[in-house]
Amino acid sequence: MSRLRHLSVLLVAVVAVVAVATPASAGRQTTTDAARDVYRAPAGGGVPTLAPDNRTHDIVRAGTVHRGPRVTLWLQVRRLARTDYIASWHVRTPGETWSVHYDREEGPAITSLFHGSAEVLDCDGLLGRAVPRKERVVVTVPRACIGRPAWIRFGAWMRHETPTVNVIDDARIDAGFNANQPRLGPRVRHN
Repeated sequence: MSRLRHLSVLLVAVVAVVAVATPASAGRQTTTDAARDVYRAPAGGGVPTLAPDNRTHDIVRAGTVHRGPRVTLWLQVRRLARTDYIASWHVRTPGETWSVHYDREEGPAITSLFHGSAEVLDCDGLLGRAVPRKERVVVTVPRACIGRPAWIRFGAWMRHETPTVNVIDDARIDAGFNANQPRLGPRVRHN
């Protein structure tokens, strides 16, 4: 009986730790996406098809840290390419909508912030970088540039666009995507 009692106490402790560690309001959130769920869609219309061998645009994890003076957003793919991609995050704050992009389609990398459809040009401290060792793209947005929100919701896309085909993966949808924006997760409160 004593051994059974120890196991039940251990189980209760593990459940308590997991329950405390998982709230979305803790200033940090990570989501896991199915591998091999990238879609190819013909430019100008047509039926999208799965492209399971496309490793460079296949998001496997995405996350955010909403803490201190900045919001850090990241996504991780199966194999990060040197070029030919745009990593994008759609961020909703109380009453506002923002888009953040790290563009490596051609030329040097460009990190940009949009409020609705207008580009925000005066955001000192907006940074983006590729981290090939971790197969990640990371952007940092100063909270002052997005109104110092009490909470955010985010979604992430990895895309590649050519004149003939668009390639896309949504971090929160297994084998699918929304046409207008990535699917948003629950609120992440500032911590």
